Amino acid sequence: GLSRESRGAMKTSPAMLASLTVSAILAIILSLQVLNSLNGISTLGSPLAVTRGSLSPMSFRDHMNGRRYSPCPQVRRALTDASELRKLDDDTILNEIAESSRELLVLRMKMSNRQEVKTSDFQLHKKKIAQLKTIQREREIENGVSKRDSRREKKNSYRNMDILKRIRKFEQPGDDE
Repeated sequence: GLSRESRGAMKTSPAMLASLTVSAILAIILSLQVLNSLNGISTLGSPLAVTRGSLSPMSFRDHMNGRRYSPCPQVRRALTDASELRKLDDDTILNEIAESSRELLVLRMKMSNRQEVKTSDFQLHKKKIAQLKTIQREREIENGVSKRDSRREKKNSYRNMDILKRIRKFEQPGDDE
């Protein structure tokens, strides 16, 4: 038999017991997933489930080019389709450029204030602006505007603050009048 002191030391709190139970269940699930992945069986469609052939060793060339090997496919948010953007009129394109520029500014301010930001949004907005400007320039070329005239016009529009007028105003916390 055990003495009273040793029996008291073996008592566990309900929280500790629950934690151990959860850990044991997770360990069992993980081991089942590993066994099934070795047999080529995918369970639950979870990221832990790996089928045969999906993990190939990284080649030396990929390593030298700085590519990272990732067993999971890269998931990327879809940008607005260029064919949809081509349907927009010139005024709407300018408004979209201004709105994306504003969003970039908001993201930069959030980063500087150390707020939580999805860094992929920077790339999305920059790419959208690039697509819109490309469409804008293609239309200028169709209309016979030279590169020099196009640049001069953009310079004057910034000077006249035409583009900055399109950006929505920021809401200030004290503007509740």
